[in-house]
Parts: sequence; C-alpha cells; structure tokens
Amino acid sequence: MKRILTLLALFSLIIVTTAFSPEVKGVHHSTVKKTTYVYVCNSYTAYAYHSSQSCRGLNRCTHEIVQVSLSDAMNKYKRTACKICY
Repeated sequence: MKRILTLLALFSLIIVTTAFSPEVKGVHHSTVKKTTYVYVCNSYTAYAYHSSQSCRGLNRCTHEIVQVSLSDAMNKYKRTACKICY
C-alpha cells in the first residue's frame, strides 16, 4: 500500500510540475532563440563588430553605424569581435 501511495504522489508531482512549465504560445521554450545584436561601421575597411555604439573602437567610423544581428555581423559583414569591448 505504501508503494502505491508513493507512486501516486510521485505521479501527481510530475503532472503538476509539467502543467505549470513556461511555454510561448504553443512553442516549447527550448526552441525559442534570443537574437544578439551588435554594432558595425558600414565601411569596407571596418573589420570588427562592437557590443555598444559607445565603444571607442567606433570613434573613427565616418560612415553609418548600423545595428545587426551577431550572425549577420560574422557571416554577411565578415567581422570579428572588437578587442576593446569583447
């Protein structure tokens, strides 16, 4: 009898725990990805991406400073991490 009560308690705990787990409107939380944005100088000679617009590595940028996703900065713009802010 103790085993049955223990199993029922364990089963109830599992149901309660999974019933209140956070989800995003039908999408399981492990499939939601957070996009990281970085800043790049939109110039042909620029070579780095930066964590903020106020990084001193962007001081000499005479072109537009644009916010892009980290993956775009690495793949599309072919930039590497700034040695000052990263």
